[in-house]
Amino acid sequence: MEQPDNQGLRILCISASNNFRPGIKETYSYQICKSVLDEAKKHIAGMEGEIVELKNLDLSPCRDCVKCLSSRRCATDDTFNRLYEKIIACDILFIVSPHYAPIPAKLCMLLEKMEEITFYRWDKDTSYQSEVYGIKTAVIAHGGGSGNEVAQADGISQKDYKKVVNDPIANALHTIQLKLIPYDDEWNTGIVVKPETAEQGFDKKIGQYVRQVLNVEAT
Repeated sequence: MEQPDNQGLRILCISASNNFRPGIKETYSYQICKSVLDEAKKHIAGMEGEIVELKNLDLSPCRDCVKCLSSRRCATDDTFNRLYEKIIACDILFIVSPHYAPIPAKLCMLLEKMEEITFYRWDKDTSYQSEVYGIKTAVIAHGGGSGNEVAQADGISQKDYKKVVNDPIANALHTIQLKLIPYDDEWNTGIVVKPETAEQGFDKKIGQYVRQVLNVEAT
């Protein structure tokens, strides 16, 4: 297969974990983001990669003030606006999220504002294309707990995480007009990995997914 020219691609990884527990230097979401960029660097000359940790951002919920209809920016949240500009400027977006009944609050805040900006415009003109239209996007979820839940992380519990993490994120991405890249027919809204894989090293499934998003073969 001919390798595409990906030179200089800008990849943005959003780490959605809000874990501030003592002793946690790097969350699982952040570690997975690093693995994503490490794999991408193998295939992209001059790649620009950035990780944004939502836990460090002071995001606020949407107030439904509708001021974004004219400006396409949030009137009350400059932190969101700066992150939105980063998303607009990237070529590929990775969203890495833990399971937080179902997803972390700050990721919800980000997605709801992006949805509102797009929806209000689309509602006035159904031919409207958002500023992030067609940007390749990948979703990586992770979850775990104790006892049987972790033991089953390669089985039914992964499907459960897909339903409550990947699928809701995918629904939001559809409204926002980002282009979600599936892993395969079964995992059509991204992948789910065990948190242990971030501690133990690079997960082969993550590497395969990154290569699929980049449309390159393993080296």
